[in-house]
Amino acid sequence: MPEFSELQYGWEKAYQEQSEGPLWQEDPIPVIPPAIEALKKRNIRTVVDLGCGDGRNLAALADAGFNATGVDIAPTGLAHAGRVIRRRAFLLRADATTLPLIDASVDAVTCFDVFGQIQDPTQLIAEARRVVHPDGLFVTNAFTLKDETYGEGTEIAPHTFAYKDTLFRYYDEDEMRTLFADWNVLEMDRISWDDPPHGDFRPYPHKHDNWVVYATPRS
Repeated sequence: MPEFSELQYGWEKAYQEQSEGPLWQEDPIPVIPPAIEALKKRNIRTVVDLGCGDGRNLAALADAGFNATGVDIAPTGLAHAGRVIRRRAFLLRADATTLPLIDASVDAVTCFDVFGQIQDPTQLIAEARRVVHPDGLFVTNAFTLKDETYGEGTEIAPHTFAYKDTLFRYYDEDEMRTLFADWNVLEMDRISWDDPPHGDFRPYPHKHDNWVVYATPRS
């Protein structure tokens, strides 16, 4: 069984093994439209999207008019994102837990479909708090225990599974609220949607069930 660290970086292999086209569908996940609306209501201009992958959610942020930067550790995913974005946003290869950005330098941080792929998001959340403006916004999502993919693969820790050399972590409500104990949580919603097959990685339709958190730094 691969180590946690290997599983957390397994997405590069997944992107490389996708025979053609994106690993995910081209449309952004359903979390994105309400997130964009929330960002616009707060007059957000600069957004850093952590774990942008192959760019489908980042493209939606750029199309909405934000000055957007996508961050990901997988070079193959970023290469595809570059083709999708077509210079409408910046791309940065970096680990989301050690961002090469200065303190309080962006209006908002988004992070979609990433909490499920890391063992412990505590440091990522700390980095988001460091780089976002004191009046800024952090928007993220995470798999609930009711997600249809829960239990697929080999369980390696509570609510944590190794699936095709990648990590899948699921959260109950108490865990999510604990992670954001030092933030002002404006909203924590639950949203479900039907997802189409993802190439060879998950070649069948499935339903996702997510927590969605909107939070601001607590002074």
